[in-house]
Amino acid sequence: MEPDREERVLLALHVLGVISATTVALGRVRGVVVVGLVGFTAASWMYLRVVATRMGDMSSVLSMPMTAAWTLVQAALMVVMWAVMMAAMMLPSAVPMVFAYDRMERGSPNDVRGSTPLFVAGYIIVWAAFAVVATALQWSLHAMTLVNGMGVVTQAWFSGGLLIGAGIIQFTPSKARSLAACRTPIGFLTTSWREGSTGALAMGLHHGRLCLGCCWSLMILLFVLGVMNLAWVAVLAVFVLLEKVARRGEAISRFGGLFLMAWGIAVFVGG
Repeated sequence: MEPDREERVLLALHVLGVISATTVALGRVRGVVVVGLVGFTAASWMYLRVVATRMGDMSSVLSMPMTAAWTLVQAALMVVMWAVMMAAMMLPSAVPMVFAYDRMERGSPNDVRGSTPLFVAGYIIVWAAFAVVATALQWSLHAMTLVNGMGVVTQAWFSGGLLIGAGIIQFTPSKARSLAACRTPIGFLTTSWREGSTGALAMGLHHGRLCLGCCWSLMILLFVLGVMNLAWVAVLAVFVLLEKVARRGEAISRFGGLFLMAWGIAVFVGG
């Protein structure tokens, strides 16, 4: 893709994202909320696809930093990449909660109605903050030569340790509490409801923190699987979605934990 065409594509994706977010902000019916969420998520995946095709091209502004001497521009672009990736992966799993909030806010006082975008914004803010932490972690690991320029772990023992650790976390009480809250939207909303626009934002932030507590260890596995390996990004996104919405989500979560631990032991021993 030529540089000028790449710029046009990125601009188009940005515009699509803005239009989608605005549609959610103006919408009052579920159909409009769906269009906004789907559009924003689709734009995020499209952006990731563009980045994935340009990350190895050193002439592109979207290329991954190949040395540990990152510039501030490179660090900022990595934050954007992580933030967009988190939105692409996590927004689909938040849809049941967003729908539940949208239904409840229709029966609330006028100062709460139309606040669904603020609820979604709070959720996204939490994962954007995680993007900053993930970028700092990638930068540090790169400097320690524990990940390469593409953000992939270079040491088998480290990969195995991350896999085993993520598997163990799937069985912890904190994981169970966070997952239970994410799986029961009505229960979460009735116990955490706050009035007003600031309340909507606060509830979105609260839900985002619970979701982060549920899934942060799985996101760290991107260093093992490949930070911009879109196939694995999609697999993780589907797994997170199933954990939250499938009828036997808790069992899926535990099975995933066993699988990760077994995989980690195999990598650790084999390395």
